[in-house]
Amino acid sequence: MTPDDMVVVDSEGKIIEGDRGPSSDTASHLYVYRRRDDIRSIVHTHSTFATAWAATGQDIPYSLAAVADEFGGPVPCAGYAHIGTEQIGEQVMRFIDQCPAVLLRKHGVFTVGASIEKALKAAVMVEDVARTLAYATMIGDISSLPQSEIDANHDRYINRYGTATASTGVTS
Repeated sequence: MTPDDMVVVDSEGKIIEGDRGPSSDTASHLYVYRRRDDIRSIVHTHSTFATAWAATGQDIPYSLAAVADEFGGPVPCAGYAHIGTEQIGEQVMRFIDQCPAVLLRKHGVFTVGASIEKALKAAVMVEDVARTLAYATMIGDISSLPQSEIDANHDRYINRYGTATASTGVTS
C-alpha cells in the first residue's frame, strides 16, 4: 500500500481525497470516530499471527512484558461482526477503553490512536506479541503475568521508560 492508495472520507463517508473507493469497513470506522473525538486514526489489518488469534476467538494473553508495557493487559477478542456495517465499530467500542488494539473474531485486528503513528505502533506491536506467543504455545503452556506486575510494567513504560509513544491511551 502506498499513499496513493489511501482514500480520505468525510464524517458521512463521502470521498474528499483519493482515486479509489473507500474501504468496505468505512461504516465501522465512522462509527468509532463519531463516538470518540480523541481517536484520530484507526488501523485495520489482517496480519497473520494476530488474525490467527482472532480466528480462535481468544484474547492475546498478557504473558509477555511487551503486552503489559504497551497494552496494560490482554488484547481482547471481540465477537464476530458482519463486514461492511457498523457492527464492527460496535464490537471495537466494547473493548477500546481497555486496550487500543482489538481482535475481531474470524476477521482481523483493529487498532486506534490519537495519531496514525500511535495506531500503527499498536498494530505492529499486536502482531509481534501474537507471533511470539503463537510460537511459545508450540513449546509449552503459557501463563499470564500477575496483575500487579502488569500494572507496574505498564506504568513504568508509560511514565518512565523514556518514550512518549506508547499506544495505550489515545491522547497525544
